[in-house]
Amino acid sequence: MPWGATMNGRRLTGVLWTLKWFFIVCLLVLCVDMLYVLWPYPGEARGVAAFKANLTAEAELIGRLADERSWAIILALADGIYEVVFVWTGMDEFMRRAVDPTPLSPLNETMRRFVLGNWVFLETAATGLQLFALRLGVLLLTLPIFLVTAIAAAADGIITWYLRRTGAGRESGFIYHRTKRGLALSILALWLVYLVPPVPLDPRWVTPPFVLVFGIAVRVSVAYFKKYL
Repeated sequence: MPWGATMNGRRLTGVLWTLKWFFIVCLLVLCVDMLYVLWPYPGEARGVAAFKANLTAEAELIGRLADERSWAIILALADGIYEVVFVWTGMDEFMRRAVDPTPLSPLNETMRRFVLGNWVFLETAATGLQLFALRLGVLLLTLPIFLVTAIAAAADGIITWYLRRTGAGRESGFIYHRTKRGLALSILALWLVYLVPPVPLDPRWVTPPFVLVFGIAVRVSVAYFKKYL
């Protein structure tokens, strides 16, 4: 098989792996949100109102942490995702009509009854989507931090790689392949830890450990790269 075709196949596999796990994380977020709202916890405030309070609390926290430009980017992303999922599909309009007592046509009355019968699920999904989009915007703004960390770690790894190659140091394909896999797993773990919980989270405490793990994985994988650069 030509080398170019092999590289394209690897890139496609990587993209499909990312899309697959992102879709799984999205489904997991929805399930956890529903469980948080519907499951009875003795002595704990639950329900859509408590979930909305969590969204408001986290939005206020991020608004205080971000500057004006960053906050505008986060809001634009959150609004865009909500518009694609709920406005373009017409679900937002159905929810608005459901709470309007104005008489509707028989078909629309059927839709109104359906929406009202599943109001808790739909409102939970809408609130969860806004929280998910808010956090996705935060992760988007952390990409430069990951990039700078990767560059610094790769530079240090290249020096170690050169010293090891010129000094007949130990070769280890096992370490290289495991740390290369660790790069993807660190990103997946960040998605799970930050995007899934339905309670307010402070990104200052969540993202730094994963940036550190990501940097270590980049440094080690470059240091133990088996082929000449």
